[in-house]
Amino acid sequence: MVAITAMVDRGRAVRASAYTPPMSDGPRPGLTSFAEVRWWLLEAVRPASAWRVHPEADGSICIARTRATVTVIAPGRPLPPSFDHLLVVGPNAELAGALSALDDPRVHLLGLPCAEEVLARVVGSALEAAEAFARARVTDQLLDIGLGLNAERDPARVLQLILQHARSITGADAGSIYLVDEDAGKLRFAVAVNDSVETDLGSHTLPIGEGSVVGSSVLRRRVIRSPDLYQPPPPIEGDAVRHDRRFDQRFGYQTRSMITAPMISPEGRVLAVIQLINAKIGHGPLRTPADFEERVRPFSAEDERLCSSLAAQAAVALESARLYEEIQSLFEGFVRASVRAIEQRDPTTSGHSQRVADLTVALARSADRADRGAFAAVSFSAEQLREIEYAGLLHDFGKVGVREEVLVKAKKLYPWQLDRVLARFEHMRTALEVQRLRAQLQRHRAGQPEDPAIDAEHRARLRELEHMLAVILEANEPSVLPTDVSSQLAIISGHEFLDARGRRHVLLHGEELDALLIRRGSLTDAERIEIQHHVTHTFDFLVRIPWGRSLAKVPEIAAKHHEYLDGSGYPSRIAAPEIPLQARMMTVADIFDALTASDRPYKKAVPVPLALDILRAEQREGKLDEDVLQLFLDAKVYEGTRS
Repeated sequence: MVAITAMVDRGRAVRASAYTPPMSDGPRPGLTSFAEVRWWLLEAVRPASAWRVHPEADGSICIARTRATVTVIAPGRPLPPSFDHLLVVGPNAELAGALSALDDPRVHLLGLPCAEEVLARVVGSALEAAEAFARARVTDQLLDIGLGLNAERDPARVLQLILQHARSITGADAGSIYLVDEDAGKLRFAVAVNDSVETDLGSHTLPIGEGSVVGSSVLRRRVIRSPDLYQPPPPIEGDAVRHDRRFDQRFGYQTRSMITAPMISPEGRVLAVIQLINAKIGHGPLRTPADFEERVRPFSAEDERLCSSLAAQAAVALESARLYEEIQSLFEGFVRASVRAIEQRDPTTSGHSQRVADLTVALARSADRADRGAFAAVSFSAEQLREIEYAGLLHDFGKVGVREEVLVKAKKLYPWQLDRVLARFEHMRTALEVQRLRAQLQRHRAGQPEDPAIDAEHRARLRELEHMLAVILEANEPSVLPTDVSSQLAIISGHEFLDARGRRHVLLHGEELDALLIRRGSLTDAERIEIQHHVTHTFDFLVRIPWGRSLAKVPEIAAKHHEYLDGSGYPSRIAAPEIPLQARMMTVADIFDALTASDRPYKKAVPVPLALDILRAEQREGKLDEDVLQLFLDAKVYEGTRS
């Protein structure tokens, strides 16, 4: 009441010196129009210290006290795009028409004419209501902040949310966050926002020391609140701490009020510093020197308390986000190291795991974007896409449990097997030469001339030997085995020869013949089963890793990428209902890459059109998901990994 009386008395004195009301025998009518209310607020109230009054460009008046703001407008004027509390002042007849458009608990009405004391009291009541509303809003914001920060896993996004909410709660025009680099002894700029000027601090850094406000806040481990950096005496404790005005000079800005708060983790480490600048009246930018003089208010003790609370909460959220990021990096490093182990174990398929992962993720993204058809209801989150990627990268990890000689087998015979076969042929050549020489020697000892027929027979047997070797070398290739070659192999396997000691040898042993009789590819049935067991090894390995809920399906997806919808796949020969969509997608990606890969020594790369025809044939046989394959074709997913 004392403050209101003082303002009213001051207002009357100002009015008496500036304007004389009309003479009347009765009592004065008080304030009768919005123009006179506006004049009274600006000329009589603004010089007082209790309220901060500022005219807006649209003719409204903004009145602030601590953190509460009331906007005063005339009836019929457009509502401000944003406001904390609204006071509509005008004649009763005009207010009655505005009631229907002002259904908001933050709106107060004041009819004219009214006495100055009434206006002062109504404004005071509106400010009290605005303060109460602001406190309730802050409570809601703090709850929302807690939920938002706890749900966010990206450290960069956490910093943005912290700054956004801190500025919203305190009404700061600008703000920035610096991260603490303890090893370098520096503060590294992370994020900044300014409503009034465009700024780009880039990779700006500051030393951790008393030479800057943020550095001092880190060292002192406490909040530093500065009411007005443009007014002496220096508002910051310590002679070495000064506000650097180079930013202001560079951008035409005035850093008036400031609050700087360190984010301290529960373990006591200062992780970052949040700095808020210029608590302001109203929501518009600060443009002119008058704006900085009249609209900037000091940060209050309540602002400091809220900022400290938010900084503590933010430190926990930032530490959690960093820990989550470290876990993600750990998983990522483990997965990449595992892929490297696979590729070192089987260099012939280098790059296959990455390509399958890329193809499958691209296919999943295409399904996620579909708004009609079989995938209209399909949606993959970022975590699920990462789950698919990891499953793709690790789908062949079980190959570490397969014999290396089987993994890298390029031809039907192992190199050492072929060397033994070639050695036998060389041995047989030597034996045939020995036989020829002995026959001619016997004739020589008997006094007979050399027999040309012996040499001719020797040459014929050598030609036959070379033909048999050519048949074996042709059969050793992993291509489809011709029927005539099969029959010739059976004949060759029956050939024997005697060495110099009279020991009997065969040209082909049973296991060598079995390998050469493989109809297609380079693997025997036993070796193919051994290779197929890599899927079981993959699952047994992956299922032992604590993937967590977000990546829980990695083992299942990876383990089922060789299963076919008709139940003819491996290792479990499961039917369609048991094969998840992600595994069906990976099956298509895996087959396509295996067909078109150019790094396989045992086969040539299949042209893309032919590979797509093979996929269609597999689908018609009931092995592949028709919808998945069609999406693969329609979206041209295969083009993403082929130049």
